[in-house]
Amino acid sequence: MTKHILFDCDGVLIDTEIVAAEVVTRWLNQQGVVIDTETFIHQFTGKTFSDILALLVDSGKLAPPLEIKKAVAAMDTEIRANMRPISGVEEMLASVPLQASMVSNSATDYVLEAIEMLGAEAVFGQRVFSAELVAKGKPDPAVYLLALQKLGLKPSEVVVVEDSVAGVSASVAAGLRTIGFLGGSHVRNGHGAKLKALGAEQLVSNHEELQKLLQQV
Repeated sequence: MTKHILFDCDGVLIDTEIVAAEVVTRWLNQQGVVIDTETFIHQFTGKTFSDILALLVDSGKLAPPLEIKKAVAAMDTEIRANMRPISGVEEMLASVPLQASMVSNSATDYVLEAIEMLGAEAVFGQRVFSAELVAKGKPDPAVYLLALQKLGLKPSEVVVVEDSVAGVSASVAAGLRTIGFLGGSHVRNGHGAKLKALGAEQLVSNHEELQKLLQQV
């Protein structure tokens, strides 16, 4: 029996994945990394900024030493300034039939800011599980396992809504039923097939479809 819904934030509720891709790509280009926005979307959407920069340093594409925390903070500020809800999200959240939490690779204060902007305090309360709280962010399942532990729930009692390869990889690895959301501006052709291949049980194209599906779970 489903008792709880775990929502990702960016790309599911807030349409910032495309903004993040543009901001980080522009910064990487300034550092001499040859990458465009489309490549960034395909390779890195859903991962933490710190993990992305660390991967690029390890692969030799980004020269060390790199002040990762300082760079991440600057990009995060620009992305927050462009935070906007995905169309239809307020109506979907107003009809959520179960208690819900947010599970995100973004910082806790950012997620709480997003909840306030959406007017969704009654839906989520302070139930935010961020990658800041675990050793590794998505695609590692640690943040989802932490949510289950803190909420006192079994995997069979939870359904997840995720938009990214990293997010679906994490939730499926945690043994959770996952809905793939395709309503963000960053979603490209073939993305749904990728999420299905990773284990997403169902796909929805927008919040109207998600609202109807959640009424059935």
